[in-house]
Parts: sequence; C-alpha cells; structure tokens
Amino acid sequence: MNKTLRDLLERKSFIASLVILVFFAVIAVAAPILTPYSNPYLPSQARVAAPYAVPGWATIFPQYRGLAPNQNFVLSIYNVSGGEVKELNSSWMQVSVPASGTTNVTFPIKWGYKPPYSFAFSFNISPPKEYYVLNVVLWHGNKSFWLYSITPQDYAIPPQVGVPNKPSTVYISSILLSASNSPYVSTLSPTQQALSGVYLPTYTFSAPGVYNLTLSFNNEGNTPISFAISKPTFSDKGYAYGRLGTDNNGASVFAEFILGARFDLFIGVVASAMIIAIGLILGMLAGYIGGKLDLSLNGFTDFFLLLPGLPLLITLETILVVSGAITKISLATVIVILIALLSWPGTMKIIRSQTLSLRTRTFVESSKALGAGNFRIMMRHILPNLAGILFAQLAYDVPGVILAESGLDFLGLGIRSFPTWGNMLGFATNAASSANSFAWWWVLPPGLGIVILSLGFFYFGTALLDVLSPYRLRGE
Repeated sequence: MNKTLRDLLERKSFIASLVILVFFAVIAVAAPILTPYSNPYLPSQARVAAPYAVPGWATIFPQYRGLAPNQNFVLSIYNVSGGEVKELNSSWMQVSVPASGTTNVTFPIKWGYKPPYSFAFSFNISPPKEYYVLNVVLWHGNKSFWLYSITPQDYAIPPQVGVPNKPSTVYISSILLSASNSPYVSTLSPTQQALSGVYLPTYTFSAPGVYNLTLSFNNEGNTPISFAISKPTFSDKGYAYGRLGTDNNGASVFAEFILGARFDLFIGVVASAMIIAIGLILGMLAGYIGGKLDLSLNGFTDFFLLLPGLPLLITLETILVVSGAITKISLATVIVILIALLSWPGTMKIIRSQTLSLRTRTFVESSKALGAGNFRIMMRHILPNLAGILFAQLAYDVPGVILAESGLDFLGLGIRSFPTWGNMLGFATNAASSANSFAWWWVLPPGLGIVILSLGFFYFGTALLDVLSPYRLRGE
C-alpha cells in the first residue's frame, strides 16, 4: 500500500471525515433517485401533505401519536340496498336502479387516526341517458355528511369534470367543496363555509372508527337504468409525512435537504476551485518572482484582507441585482463569482509563504543552474510541492464558501427560488416565529448538515496537510 495512503488511513479523523464527505457526495449525486421532486419550492410540488407535518417515524412519540399519514387506497368492499350490482371486472361494476327507485352502494372505511389535513374521493362513471341524481354521503355512526350531489347538468361544475352521457371522473375533495356545490357545506355558518377546507376534515373524520361512503343512485324516470362505475378511491393528506416531514407550505423537507446538499456542495467546490486558482497564480508569482511584483501583489492582497467580507459581499450582490447589471447571469453564478473574488487573499498568503520557502531549496537552485526557465521551474518543481497545501486549502475553503452562501440565503439576499441549506434555515426561522412554534424537523437537518459537512472538510484538509506537507508542520 502506498505510504501516503497508509498514513492517511491510520488517522481516525481522516476516516471519519472521509465517511462524512462520501455520505454527502452520494446523496447529492443520487438526489434525482432519492426524491421525485426537482424543486419543492414550486407551487406544483408543494402541499404533498399538511403544512408542518411531522416525519412519519415521529409518531412513536406520545405528542405525535395518532396523526394521520398520507393514504391512497381503493374501496373494494361494499354492500348494496334497493337494487343490484354486478362486477364487470376487478375495477368496474354495474349498478342497476329500478324505475323511480334508489340503489345505495356503501363502502366502509376503517379510519384509525386523528382528522387529516384533507381528503378526497374519486371514481369514474359512465351514466345513462335518462334523468338521475347521484348523491355522495359520508356516514359515521348516526351522523351523515351529504358531501355532493350530481345530476347530468352538473357535469361542467367543479369538482365534476366531463360531459353528459360520457365516461367521466368524479373528484370530490374537501379542499374544493364549497357552499355552492356541497349540500353539507351549505349548512355551515358563513365563517365555516369560508374555511370549509379546514373544517370539513375535522367534522367528518373527527375520530378513529368505521366510516361509510354511500353512493346513492336515484332514478327519476319510469324505466330501469344502469350505471357503470369504478370502485372509489380514497386518499388523504395527513400530518405525518415521509422521512423529514413538511415545511409551512406542505413541501417535503427531505427533498429540500437532499437538493440543498447537492446545490451547496456544487457551489462550495466550484467557488473553492476558483479561490485556489486565483490564490495559486498570485501566490506563486509573488513568492517566486519576488521584488516589486511581490511587494505590489502582497499590498494588493493586504488591502483585500482589510475589507469586511460578508458586508461587502452583501453590498456588491445587492448593487448588481437591484441595478439590473446582471440580466443574463443567474444569481447562483453571481454569488459564486463574488465569493471567489473576495475570498482568495488568505489562500494567496499561504501559497506565497510556501513558495518563498521552496524557491531557496537545492532542487530549485539546481534547475536554475541547468538553465531551466522560471515558468518551467514553477510548473515542474514548485507546483508539485504545493499539492498538499492546495488539496488541504480546497478542503478548508469549501465549508467557508458554504457558510458564506448560506449566510446570504438565511438573510434573504441569496437564492430564494430553489432549496439551499441557508434559505431552509431562513424560511424556517421566519415561519416558526410567525407560527409561534418550533418545527425541529425543518430546522435541524440543514443546521446539522452545515456543521457536519464543515467538520468533515476541516478534518479531511487537516489530514491531507499533515501527510502531504509534513515539512510545513515540522518547521523544515
């Protein structure tokens, strides 16, 4: 085994840091596989569950016990009264209704949770040409909730979609029901009607138990009629969801965390590479050439070191964005460039000091004596001996970049349209203060992610610096 690799593997801190970095790299690369969402901040990818839904596993704790999870299942068991039902296949059935009669098809629902955030029933129907009425009623004990009533002329009224006498989809959602399309909602007070989406789940699925969904087919004519319907599907969005719950918009925090890890790692590595490139070029030139060039570059670097980093970063970014000077460049690109342009001085100082030491070494003097030019000496002799410091400095710079970018996002001055760990913390802080609550599943993942990833890079860089550049630590 290579001696360098052996020395690294003998260090527990290096192994621990390597595990951390590999873990975050894997979840960043595998983000499209780990989550189906590309951007949970889009309205189309929010409301996957209730706002502030706790992680699914958190229901083991007493305060979260009984919270409803997301569910979606077909109601396949039923009983019939007043007419006949014939199974057409595993999904469809034919309901026959006698003349001037009613056929009730009732589907039991076993509910074992507290009220959900929302619920919905859906089924496909191929109605007859004759006049009819289809009532959708939910029962719990002696209580009935007349949710919806369908007649042929209602096909153009939401939530009913379709045209008369054609196969159509009936979608009845607690969010879409209102006083105009739900007999039950119309019986509520004006305040409750305005907030029917909030009150309906609480009133209907008020407690665990067996509920019954009845589809009541009413024949208004003098001849028998029949319907072809699919078995209804019941779905709900609950207050317990996924691995890390949801944020204030009902978006998946796990998806935000995974996508934020990928974005922050990408930003950190790209900006750090730019920092290393700038610091390496200026540091090598100043340290090897020396003289007036060294004096000028060193003074220029000292000037940048005196500038307050974060305030200047905020000022420059605000000027560029507000003034419209950057219309064809993304905000992420602007942030990367600004961080790199303001963060290279420390790296330049380190490279310069090491180059000053290397240029006096025997192998450099020998190369000069053999007639090697300055460029060749820097590329063939100076640069390879800076490798340890460069890799270590890259590892040190990445967490610094992530912290700077996260600071901008936290303050609301950075990326807002896509998940990052910084804006996750910022949004969580604002939402928690307004909601007077602490959504720990939203706050802790990005906070711990920043801390753990920074520690991983720090110990990784320290190990590389110690093993690849031992003379620096020994004072040689």
